[in-house]
Amino acid sequence: MDIIEHSRPQVVWFNLTFDLSIILTSTIAAIIVFLIAFLTTRNPSANTPKKWQNFMEWIVEFVKNIMNDSLIVSSNLFILSTGVSLLMYLFISNLLGIPFSIETAELHPVSWWRSPTADAHVTLTLAIMIIVYTHFIDIRLHGFKHFFLSFFKPFKFLFPINAVEQLATTLTLGLRLFGNIYAGEVLLALLASSVSQGFVVAALATVPMLLWQAFCIFIGAIQAYIFVTLTMVYIAHRLT
Repeated sequence: MDIIEHSRPQVVWFNLTFDLSIILTSTIAAIIVFLIAFLTTRNPSANTPKKWQNFMEWIVEFVKNIMNDSLIVSSNLFILSTGVSLLMYLFISNLLGIPFSIETAELHPVSWWRSPTADAHVTLTLAIMIIVYTHFIDIRLHGFKHFFLSFFKPFKFLFPINAVEQLATTLTLGLRLFGNIYAGEVLLALLASSVSQGFVVAALATVPMLLWQAFCIFIGAIQAYIFVTLTMVYIAHRLT
């Protein structure tokens, strides 16, 4: 296993390159989601639910409303669990790089901490998984023949356009999330770099940085909502 000297902590293993910072933050985001889900659903009460149980029930109801708006039956636990998990994971992943960043103090600094969704590899992988997931639902419910013939509807000569549509859908779903989160962290890094420019510049940049951090939290929540909403729309399209 060889370490690559790069601005990202990368390793090569079996001719495959892995970004350790993305693996680190993605794993931490998944652990946080698991702990939240576990702690908020432990010892549930139907009579006097605690505030953390109310919080998880609010998330579930929120995803159910998205499903209903997308013409999906909200009682489908298979799809509901996907939406809840995806919403929580994306929201937490979008926020990980906002409070701080971790870089090594070397001649060539290496960034160890940022939002995993600020990397196009992560967002496009998520988008591919969602599109494959919707195709799986279509094949499971209607069979492979129905799935294959759907590319030739409403007319056979539209097959190339329908095929390209799947690629475009995947790209737009992933790149939309990546672009918004990445742009937010780039500006945060520019504002944070003002600390080394002297006390006056750092003091003037403090308020804009705090405001931009708050705005990034808002954008992170909106992008998580948009991603889950589009996922439900694509699933609804396959259910019909």
